[in-house]
Amino acid sequence: MGRWPASIFRRLRAVFPGSLSRWLALGLGLSTVLAVTAVGVAIYSGVELARFEREEALRATLVYAEGQRLVPGVSVRAVDLAAILGRLRYSEVQGGVTAPGQYRRGAASWEIFSRSEGEGAHRIRLELNGDRIARVLRDDRAAGSAELEGEILASAGDRPGEESRPVRLADVPLSVVQAVVAAEDHRFFEHRGLDLRGVMRAAWANARAGRVTQGGSTITQQLVKNRLLSPRRTMFRKVREAWLATLVDWRYPKERILEAYLSELYLGQHGPFAIRGLGAAARVYFGKEVHQLTLAEGALLAGMARAPNSYSPVLHPQRARERRNVVLGQMRGLGMIGDADYRAALAQPIRVRFSAVGGQTASYFMDHVRQELEERIGDEATEAGSKIFTTLDLSLQRFAEAAVTRGLDRLETNRPRLRRSEPGARLQAALVALDPSTGQIKAMVGGREYRQSQFNRAVSGRRQPGSAFKPFVFAAALATHGNRPAVTAATLVDDAPITLTVGGTPWSPRNYQDRYEGRVSVRRALEASLNAATVRIAETVGLAAVIETARTLGLETELSPVPAMALGAFEVTPLELAHAYLPFANTGLRTPAPAAVRAAAAGDGSPVTLHEEESQRVLSPAESYLMTSLLQGVMTSGTGAASRALGLERPLAGKTGTTNEGRDAWFVGYSPTLLAVVWVGFDDAAPHGLSGAEAALPIWTDFMKQALDLYPGTPFTPPPGIVFADVDPTNGKLANRFCPMSVRETFLAGTEPEPCTDHGGVGEKVLDWWNRFRDWLRR
Repeated sequence: MGRWPASIFRRLRAVFPGSLSRWLALGLGLSTVLAVTAVGVAIYSGVELARFEREEALRATLVYAEGQRLVPGVSVRAVDLAAILGRLRYSEVQGGVTAPGQYRRGAASWEIFSRSEGEGAHRIRLELNGDRIARVLRDDRAAGSAELEGEILASAGDRPGEESRPVRLADVPLSVVQAVVAAEDHRFFEHRGLDLRGVMRAAWANARAGRVTQGGSTITQQLVKNRLLSPRRTMFRKVREAWLATLVDWRYPKERILEAYLSELYLGQHGPFAIRGLGAAARVYFGKEVHQLTLAEGALLAGMARAPNSYSPVLHPQRARERRNVVLGQMRGLGMIGDADYRAALAQPIRVRFSAVGGQTASYFMDHVRQELEERIGDEATEAGSKIFTTLDLSLQRFAEAAVTRGLDRLETNRPRLRRSEPGARLQAALVALDPSTGQIKAMVGGREYRQSQFNRAVSGRRQPGSAFKPFVFAAALATHGNRPAVTAATLVDDAPITLTVGGTPWSPRNYQDRYEGRVSVRRALEASLNAATVRIAETVGLAAVIETARTLGLETELSPVPAMALGAFEVTPLELAHAYLPFANTGLRTPAPAAVRAAAAGDGSPVTLHEEESQRVLSPAESYLMTSLLQGVMTSGTGAASRALGLERPLAGKTGTTNEGRDAWFVGYSPTLLAVVWVGFDDAAPHGLSGAEAALPIWTDFMKQALDLYPGTPFTPPPGIVFADVDPTNGKLANRFCPMSVRETFLAGTEPEPCTDHGGVGEKVLDWWNRFRDWLRR
């Protein structure tokens, strides 16, 4: 560029007195400030929009339970199939099912037109025998099974301390959506995030009233405030709110913003928990799913948004009614409803069924899912619109929660000394159920009430397992490892007081209630959970071998080679103990760590790769069955026999666990298709004085009775490599016909004991010959 003419500078000096350079510097400074401010605003906007998008991705990532399996043997009554279909928005029809999302039920069959995303839509016919499925047909062809869609559990962005249940806009009745828009922002579909007309109208109304009577915030502003800003009312915050709302409205379609708002709208308190969204509110206040809300119920919830606790139908039913009627009037004035609908909704009484359990489902499990997502998948799982498919069986989860609640209430009722007045100090329990074939988590209860304590005892509660560890001692002793095992189920061992020197100090394990049985079989030692006999077996096989076996089967906790270890004197979580028992139940396979997530899909529908391990064989099928046989004896003749008196007649396997002074009570048990562990105790480790059979077994039995009524399963089947033989219990040898008694025993092939030589001498043989001769003469 050329030089400016001198005349221009003279004119500038004439117009701007003083130094020209000073004014140029000032202009340059102002330009710099404006540029820096613009850059700052751009950076701030980008950061805040990224935060919003991250939160939106989390909230839009929906977590699903496993779809209900429909297989022969399943009881449609126990699973409450009609309720499941209702929650999935299926409509019951009287004629033929003609479209996805319809079903018809009869006395001998059900017909369902599924919407299953994974398998596509199918006509499913369930032929019944009583209330159980006898045959499954899919598109008029015989099928071994069918599966419904999974129910939504939560979103990945749900916050601790909230009752939350995400909703999809398509699931919310139009009348309910209109009620919210009419009450909160009737120009929502017209403005661009900031409604200047609404702000002016609210300011005028507030000035006339002399107080705040109306708010000018749009739905988008409220959503931005909830996600990104503090609740403090300052002018600077309102400016930020207006600016960010404009950005969000530019970035997202209106339907997406409205769906997010309906899922996050604050609608009162449920004890210490905030009720977030229409989905949770529908369950808490009305015991319904969001798609079942009526016009009057939707208007009531919409009216609560302005002041949820002031218009609560539980705390202030009259105020709630008046506010509901105002919303209905607004809807009529806006032409959303006609006079007939308006009058009908006005006439509806306020019928609230305030739920004691809340709108959240499987809260402890969901906390575990979020932790697992971070460890196994990371950010890839939280793209907008992602789907997380979990392993949770909602029917089994319902059974588990009910069993824990009933069991703890029963213990406190029958033993008043266990009842504590402080909610946080009450007796607690944990229950976790796994699929033996995969190790997947099917149900999880981390405590008696999530609202009182969010500490997940099933995953994080480390307590001593006591006698529940003993099967690992016996597995080490019975395994062959290429050689003859140290003992068999028929081997005799002394159950008498024993004293060992540990670290220079005498140590004497005591049996429960100081009862000793003398010389007993290995089977009896486990059935009766005899401490002295178990320590002798551990000493025989070697503590190092016991530790190696426990590690191989899946226990990862620290184990010290001291005799007390054989009696469970270390700490473990219920989930870890359940995982280590799986090889006993699944023919000897150590599965990967118990998983809560079975699959994931990104926002575009493509599958997300999960980091998975392979199952490993750690026991032969015969060794696994031998341990199951011993643990079946616990259920029929040992410490678990009370389960039969409680009504559980099926052939199952399991083991009790009790620690010193009854601080921890355990029961671990399984069928071929389901394994469950129950722990009972106080969080402060105070002694409750109960054994595993008294405290944990009844809860486990309650759960398994319901679970096996729903999924009957199959019996344990002996694999190749197992033989059965009659044994003389007085010496542990193969019985002959001269032995005074015999019992049937299970052995690994080739490990059977020697024939009995203690019975059947010459005198007995002569007598036997004489008896045969006499019988011959009498013919």
